[in-house]
Amino acid sequence: MRVWVGPVSKRLGGVNRYVHSLVTNSSSEFRVVREFRELLWGIRWAGRRIPLVRPLYGEYQRFLRGVDVAHVHRSPLYAEAFSESQQVLPWMFTLHGIGFEQYWRHRPDVVRWMKQANESALATVKRAPLATVVARWLKDFVEERTSASVEVTPPGVDFREFGETDASEFVRWSGLSPGFALWVGRFAHEKRLDWFVQLAGRFPDREFVAFADADESQVRAAFGGRWPRNLRYFGGAVRGHVVSAYHACSVYVSTSLYDAAPTTMVEAMACGKPVVAPDNLGAREIHEDSGACFLFRPDSFADLDEQFQRAVDHPEVGHRGLAFAREKRDWRRLAADFDRRYAGLAHRA
Repeated sequence: MRVWVGPVSKRLGGVNRYVHSLVTNSSSEFRVVREFRELLWGIRWAGRRIPLVRPLYGEYQRFLRGVDVAHVHRSPLYAEAFSESQQVLPWMFTLHGIGFEQYWRHRPDVVRWMKQANESALATVKRAPLATVVARWLKDFVEERTSASVEVTPPGVDFREFGETDASEFVRWSGLSPGFALWVGRFAHEKRLDWFVQLAGRFPDREFVAFADADESQVRAAFGGRWPRNLRYFGGAVRGHVVSAYHACSVYVSTSLYDAAPTTMVEAMACGKPVVAPDNLGAREIHEDSGACFLFRPDSFADLDEQFQRAVDHPEVGHRGLAFAREKRDWRRLAADFDRRYAGLAHRA
């Protein structure tokens, strides 16, 4: 089975990690497409919106020659191009999340964009021959607002990737000792790195480590003089160092205001680590399935403080997360689900 899959960007984690793990563990043959490259090929407009790119439409058709199925992630624009293309190509759409407007009231421009993006995503789910989502709560959200029926395939863990490294790689590279608290995410408002920074200041005798996609100078400048000495930040680190850091940490901390299905939480569980996370829809679902989280009230830093201390005192909870990740979130099984969907789509066409 030959599959067009994308678009993916250069950002840390998220859709990129989902697509990479799918491609790595699937038996299908993939053509992974990056956003900018495909814009140049004309797929965003498909020769319809901007006259200047119409001559590129033939190149777009040749680029897809030999592909059996297209799997669009996140982008309604790409899905629209496939649904209205003159070339008959079976396609499916995976919705990775929605925006929560209440957390962006300080940015009316973002609220307007988010509202449009949510509406466009729901319309794409309805249009898609087959649609999947990454969490049960997102399935409920979609099905309550549309007539579509969607399937759930959550983000998982590539155990081959995690089995190829251990704590020693990060320890050698960073010079730190194992046993620190870890945070992994994007440097963005909704990820709330500032809460992790503040948490590090509350526990000056423990080491804290954060990975994100921004340069350290940019991050430190955003915090000014409020940067604890016991916090180490790594911007744009290679994936192997991040995986090794999961192995080396003692507790994983998520502070996001919202996440549809937090991949980093499950990756930490795959290393047997207890997880501290906000009691929001995505994290709550993972906790209900694993019993390996210490959930704090999203609006209470005091509760984060308390749950972090509980996680430090109860490392054995991490064993539940490891069992959950192996049984329910192994990408070899999840990728096999997508292979069956691809075959079904191609057969229907």
